[in-house]
Amino acid sequence: MIDDAKTASEPVRLTDTPGALAGLLETAQRAAFSGAQKLNCVSLALDVGPLARPGEAVFTDAVIDRTTRSLLFVQSRVLRHSDGVVLATGSGIYQILTP
Repeated sequence: MIDDAKTASEPVRLTDTPGALAGLLETAQRAAFSGAQKLNCVSLALDVGPLARPGEAVFTDAVIDRTTRSLLFVQSRVLRHSDGVVLATGSGIYQILTP
């Protein structure tokens, strides 16, 4: 784990749209990368936990597991703001695009 590659978001309201949890997880993962290069999502796996209701206040966090010259491996979570219960987790692999 790279300590300086952690992020946490401010609370947001969960929307009632398909893919809302996946979108939050991917956004958190991309935010953990501070490089100037663009990222291409190669793989995004998510696990859903307890029921997440539209309108609930949630926040995300993410941490970079490791990077190579061309790949970024990131873990992220969506947590309920009121009690910190993990609602979903995600693992992402991103290709680091060089100009």
